[in-house]
Amino acid sequence: MSTNAEIVVESRDGVVIARLDGEVDMTNSTYVAQELRQAVPNEARGLVLDLEETRYLDSAAIEVLFDLARRLGRRRQWLRLVLPSESPLRRVLTLTDVGSVAPVSDTLDAALAGR
Repeated sequence: MSTNAEIVVESRDGVVIARLDGEVDMTNSTYVAQELRQAVPNEARGLVLDLEETRYLDSAAIEVLFDLARRLGRRRQWLRLVLPSESPLRRVLTLTDVGSVAPVSDTLDAALAGR
């Protein structure tokens, strides 16, 4: 299995948007976590993590999401995820209850609007 992950970051109206393309597992989860943490300045309202092009998440990747939500919460920032309902990864997020710490939206616009 390839462990390549590419992160592209932009900002829109005080919100950081990070698009994660590829696979996240124990071999690169530390790198992904560090890149995402560094992408969010203190003055940002929150982070929208777009997982639409993400092909694989293992337990280390799920822990990154929980840890990121905790860290942002301590800074009074929020984490929202984008993942289309038809994505196979949606079931992984549901089974691990990631939605309890980071709402999951079908589209980027819905995540930015808090829906």
